[in-house]
Amino acid sequence: MPGSTDDSIVLQNHLGAYRNASVSNISKAQVLNYFFRFESFANDSNEYRDLSPMFIGTVVKDTNLPDSVVLRTALGFISEASNFSQLLSLGLVSWGSDEKSKLRQARFYLRRAHKIAPVFNYSRAIVNLGILRKILKKHFYWPRITTQLALTIFVTDRNDPTIAKQEYILQKNLRAFCACSAYAFHMARKKLNIGKTGCYGS
Repeated sequence: MPGSTDDSIVLQNHLGAYRNASVSNISKAQVLNYFFRFESFANDSNEYRDLSPMFIGTVVKDTNLPDSVVLRTALGFISEASNFSQLLSLGLVSWGSDEKSKLRQARFYLRRAHKIAPVFNYSRAIVNLGILRKILKKHFYWPRITTQLALTIFVTDRNDPTIAKQEYILQKNLRAFCACSAYAFHMARKKLNIGKTGCYGS
């Protein structure tokens, strides 16, 4: 988080000048799409990296957006995403007794994920979540909600015809955002036979 390195302190000291910068939904999506698809914002411990002027500068250059907008979006995202990941990792998700209630809860967290990071097609993700839960039920296999979210977003992203192969969400970033370990993610993919293309049985 900002403040742990010299570069981050510089960013923190200048944050006051950026707080009033307006960020449109389009700009937010543009910055976060770049973060998720082209820059690894997670470290080897599945935690969010410190922001540095070099990191922000790269995003500014490639998105052609003002540094104030990029920085504010990045800081806002890391703050919200960290809280979201912490909530997920605590495992305090309350499930109802029936399948409809469980699906409703999963949709709630998927909607929250999209609100924080609108980097995937939400309508498609809702459909894919329903399909995933049917497959999980068929296999009598119920991974944690963190894994279900990661798989749903992964499948949605990989099957989006508007996204080129080289622009897929980086798996490391996706796992950090959903608080899903690499072991849990890949074990679930293997068990459900979800290939690199994001298709079941591939």
